[in-house]
Amino acid sequence: MDYEAAARKLIVYSQGLAKGSLGTARSLAVGEAPVLQYLSDKGTEMNPSVLADTLGYTRPRMTRILDSLVSKGYVERKNDENDRRKVLVRATPEGVEYAHKQGESSVNAVANQLSSLGDKSAQELLNVLEKAYSITYDREPFEKPKKRRARDRS
Repeated sequence: MDYEAAARKLIVYSQGLAKGSLGTARSLAVGEAPVLQYLSDKGTEMNPSVLADTLGYTRPRMTRILDSLVSKGYVERKNDENDRRKVLVRATPEGVEYAHKQGESSVNAVANQLSSLGDKSAQELLNVLEKAYSITYDREPFEKPKKRRARDRS
């Protein structure tokens, strides 16, 4: 297999699918939608560095994404009450509402595409993407945040 040619195809196809299905061509730039969705799902304040590490972004890229989301009114920054040198971010009510609407729209669009593939092909695609994610980020595939148990809090 020509892995370089395959990589080029994968990049083109994945970017095209993201723009077409996930709405990145709308009012959010590439990279903003996952950040806003994660903050909305999490529902709590978060350190931007931890957020960057969690989602696999560099810290400078996360800063640019957060700057843009703040300017759109979807995210707000505030100083940590315990350490004023630290900054925390969270989704605003407008950001949560926008993420919910866009998330539902994106899920419906991708679900339609997956159903067009059929059960077997859709499952194969998910398996390969999960494996690629694990290799890329050296961790288990990302899951939607769940409520934290008391022993998970630190």
